[in-house]
Amino acid sequence: MWQTDWDEKPREIGDIEKPQVSTLSPYDINSSYSLYWVEHCIECALPDCFKVCPLYVARRDQKCARFKSGISPNWQYPGLFDYGAEIEFRRWGKLEANFGFGAMKPEQARSIDRIDRGVLRFLRPISSLFSAISPKLRFNGAYAVSRELLLQRFTRRRKDSFDEFVIEVWNLQSHSLRLVIECWQQGMKFRTSIQLEAGRTLQRIPAASMGIDLYGAFGMIRVYPENDAEAHLVFSWLDFVQYSRSSEQNALVPDDERSVQRANKVKCVIWDLDQTAWDGILGEQDSNAILLRPDVLRAMLALDERGILQSVASKNDHDNTWHVLERLGVAQLFLYPQINWEPKSISIQRIVASLNIGIDSCAFIDDSPFERAEVSHELPEIRVFTEADVPELLDRPEFDVLVTPESKQRRAFYASESQRKEKALEYGDRYETFLKTCQMEAVLFKPTEVEQVERCLELLHRSNQLNLSTHRYAREEFKQLLEQPNVLSVCTTCRDRFGDYGIVGFASVVTSREGAFLKDFVLSCRVAQKKVENAWFKFLARAALSSGYSKIYAPYVKTSRNGVLLNALLEVGFVETRKDDSGSFLELNCLANPPASEIVSIVAGAIRLQPASISSILSEPLENVDETRQAAS
Repeated sequence: MWQTDWDEKPREIGDIEKPQVSTLSPYDINSSYSLYWVEHCIECALPDCFKVCPLYVARRDQKCARFKSGISPNWQYPGLFDYGAEIEFRRWGKLEANFGFGAMKPEQARSIDRIDRGVLRFLRPISSLFSAISPKLRFNGAYAVSRELLLQRFTRRRKDSFDEFVIEVWNLQSHSLRLVIECWQQGMKFRTSIQLEAGRTLQRIPAASMGIDLYGAFGMIRVYPENDAEAHLVFSWLDFVQYSRSSEQNALVPDDERSVQRANKVKCVIWDLDQTAWDGILGEQDSNAILLRPDVLRAMLALDERGILQSVASKNDHDNTWHVLERLGVAQLFLYPQINWEPKSISIQRIVASLNIGIDSCAFIDDSPFERAEVSHELPEIRVFTEADVPELLDRPEFDVLVTPESKQRRAFYASESQRKEKALEYGDRYETFLKTCQMEAVLFKPTEVEQVERCLELLHRSNQLNLSTHRYAREEFKQLLEQPNVLSVCTTCRDRFGDYGIVGFASVVTSREGAFLKDFVLSCRVAQKKVENAWFKFLARAALSSGYSKIYAPYVKTSRNGVLLNALLEVGFVETRKDDSGSFLELNCLANPPASEIVSIVAGAIRLQPASISSILSEPLENVDETRQAAS
């Protein structure tokens, strides 16, 4: 809610031809925290400042007016409420809201706000009448106190947790400025700033990164322009929100307002060390006395068992820190650890690039409000947690992942990939030459065993970048797909001289009189850019051609993440025949010869490359593949 009590020029509903459309609808929100935003001064020292401060401007209640015209409803910018809060900040002006309230449904917040503004319309002329007799007779002030007490009593029983603190603000000036956001609770807990260009800015801050307890000790949140700047802004959202689960994935990245889907499951957890994994600061104590916190060790081992990767982003001396991790017996758990003095957002980006996964599928755990804020600001897609979240971390739905024999080996697969990358450096820009030395082999077969089916289902659920349809099958739905007689279901394993990748791909091809249609195609990022798809489609094209199909068709469903796959398909030889905002329709001429398709050897059951019918390809189970490999050679 907003303190509209003192707006000097209240804006009533007029003829608004085209209101601005907020990027977040109240219907996407399950609940919001009952923040009550009021006008304050950064350098407040009342009541003496009213007499001596050169910036003092008397408000109707004789307090200092740090906003020109107060907080005014502007119906052109709806958000949580039917209006946006228009504010012209004077120097030292700030917005402030206290903790100590509770959560409300959006419709409850909107109803209470309408009642509040109705009461104010009634009280305003009465208050003005009595103020003319004496400035001390302020009905508005008395109402403000009682309103806050009633709001606390009405809301404090509902204690929801919140996903994000959402800021949607319109800069009505032609020049840019920075907006500071601070949280205080027994000292400063969080501080960041955001750049406001002319027009709309949307910023989403993970609530967990702010390090505050909205239902705990007294605290407050403050928002003000940086460097005492004057600013003319309209806020449509300035709220802690809990999303409706159905719309949680529709969050927008503030930088460019592109739709970005946060991954449903976490693939990698990145740990801070000092005061997070262990007590104290490594550089300030005997390194031989350091022990992991018990709940941290339990979480690390459980994450590894579930196949969730782990790494480290720590500001410390590398050699000393790594020696401690080795002594504690956990060094082998961490892939591409970053132990240096650079900003942690840079370290995290290195880890993510090395693993070839998305930022949105990672979680970062750090005790420092500053570090959490820095990472959240630079990498808004990442999930951020405090050290206090560790004991309940594994109970969260994003860590509830499908566990298969394949997933338990995930860390070993990535460790082998690290060796490959080190070896590849010796070849410089002769990358394909290096790939040929790897002696890579892909085995294609129909998934029949429970473990194979579960792994294929896991790939379809977890993979985002190399996923044709991004359809997330239910288990029964997927089993029905595998049993359809006109659907060829293909599972792919891969190995090279460095080790086994395990099951890295799944595809389904629907055959009919109209043609062969690629329904699903998904590859693990473990084999990305290793030409597996080139060899795979060469095999499929030859198999389709021998069955009477001259082309393979593929409907590509566009997402914010799978542009990598589109580029790979175009490289293989697919051509876009139709294209719109939702995706494109691709065709592969079965006579085409994909480039670099000889780098990976294909083993595909006893039929090899001359199947009589596409629906009979790859009918052999995995246990017969070794015999097939010998026969093929």
